Amino acid sequence: MKRTLFLLLLSLVFFKLPCAASEAVSVSMQLDRTEATLADSIRMVISVAGARESDSKPSVHGLETFHVTGGGTSSRLEIINGQVNAGIDFTYFIQPKKTGTFQIGPAEITVDGKVVRSNKETLKIAEPSRTSGALQGPLFLTATVSPKEIYVEEQTIYTLKLFRQTRVSDISLDLPEEEHLFLKQLGKPLEYKSVHNGQSYQVLEVRYALAGSSEGDYTIGPSSMHFTVYQPRTRSRRSPFDDPFFSFSTGRPMTLSSESAHVKVLPLPAQGRPADFSGLVGTFQLESALKPTEIRAGESATLTVFLRGRGNVHRIPDLEMPEVDHTKVYADQPVLEVETDQQGIRGSKTMKWALVPEEEGLYHIPPLTVSFFDTKSRQYRSIGTAPFSFSVLPGQEKEVQVTRDSVAGQGAEGPAKKAVKELGRDILPVHTSVTDLEPALGAGPQGLRLWVLLAAPFLLYGVAFCGKKMRKDSDKASALAKTKKAAGLLIKKCGDGKLSSSDLSEAIRGYLNDRLGLSLGSLTPGEAFDILQSRGVSPARAGRLQAFLQRLEDDVYSGRGQDVCHMGEDLPPLIKEIDKEIR
Repeated sequence: MKRTLFLLLLSLVFFKLPCAASEAVSVSMQLDRTEATLADSIRMVISVAGARESDSKPSVHGLETFHVTGGGTSSRLEIINGQVNAGIDFTYFIQPKKTGTFQIGPAEITVDGKVVRSNKETLKIAEPSRTSGALQGPLFLTATVSPKEIYVEEQTIYTLKLFRQTRVSDISLDLPEEEHLFLKQLGKPLEYKSVHNGQSYQVLEVRYALAGSSEGDYTIGPSSMHFTVYQPRTRSRRSPFDDPFFSFSTGRPMTLSSESAHVKVLPLPAQGRPADFSGLVGTFQLESALKPTEIRAGESATLTVFLRGRGNVHRIPDLEMPEVDHTKVYADQPVLEVETDQQGIRGSKTMKWALVPEEEGLYHIPPLTVSFFDTKSRQYRSIGTAPFSFSVLPGQEKEVQVTRDSVAGQGAEGPAKKAVKELGRDILPVHTSVTDLEPALGAGPQGLRLWVLLAAPFLLYGVAFCGKKMRKDSDKASALAKTKKAAGLLIKKCGDGKLSSSDLSEAIRGYLNDRLGLSLGSLTPGEAFDILQSRGVSPARAGRLQAFLQRLEDDVYSGRGQDVCHMGEDLPPLIKEIDKEIR
């Protein structure tokens, strides 16, 4: 019953959703990173908020010099504090054709006949790094610093990349420690495919913001990455399903170290340093507002200053409000907010003052200024708020009104209390004795109805319980039948010989869901390997299916996902063997 009520409520939400969502539709675009190489594949997600469907797929400007591969579409529905938020996510993988700095976007999409546009993103493409031959192989770790020359407390980016052609797990990282250098991780690690020296790799990238507190030439020692690596199993006999990278044996621990990196920290110049310089380094902007600009005596106005930027944001000073004649100033506690992204650390500080003038007239607020070392122009800068003015009008005096009641001796509290007088009786009979209220449970039709009402909840509960049990037994029988038929359905689909790589991958996922009683929306080759092993399938057969899924996934990502796949003929024998081993 609870499930039925929930579905009814959810249906009502769905019916009301399009009307509410169409009023505020927005589109945003996000790249998984803003710096890449010609060999990399960048993940681009276009998110539509406020709508469950669109009239067309997104059209993105600035992709003329990129290969674009679709990564799928997904819908989402969130209910937070009674507020319903619906949306669609379009995923694409783009690979650059040349180096340079490109502006991607805006993305345009039509929803209910209206064209909605997203933000723009800047993507920098460089040549692939050329590493020495000693580092090439199925696994190696690189470390880079960019830029390599910075000022004291200026940020640079320290990037670690693990290139791998084999499966690893249980990854941990040891970072070097260097006096006067500080590292802070930027967001979550990224995973993508890349090509290095003509070979395809899966890349794990971790970024850190690096800053120096003292000038000097620094050598950053090697970083170490520890993990479990699964080496290919050697076989005396091979079948068409065997793959040297996915027929894994038991994992073994392994440690990789990166090369050392170098960074030069320059001192901040003494020439041109402002007297109020507090050590703030980076790029910053200052915004301010005064509201209202016209008040009456006794009221207050609020001055808000918002300083934001990228750099050593913890050094943003608390600005001091200059004295304003005949005005009392009350300062709020400043609010500092710090966050990170792939470019470094950024933040903001909000400062507010309440201004209470003591006299009427026109008041002027002088500008508030802050100085910092601008890392873009390589010189000191001072920025300030605009000069503000506000006027104070005469206050309103309270008027005392004389009324007829006040003259009659009644105060402000109202007329004197009077005794309650009975005006009449209700038309219904008034019971004045307790005996009139005694019930007659067993007499007459009223008593019978009462017993029926008392027994009705128990009867309804019994009916609902029996119905739920019968439905549960029916669901179990249906699930068991689906499990027995799963392999036969997959083999029948393979017999058609017309499935594409994408359809075949979907069919295998459907087989695993039905056979194992799962509900996986997506499934990687590695996850399929682990699931089959946990259900009693031998590593050899699980590895063969993993290799098969990997080849299908490669076809999808390379743009051949919709072409007819000729590998389906080799799948039925393997599925029959796996089906017998599953427990």
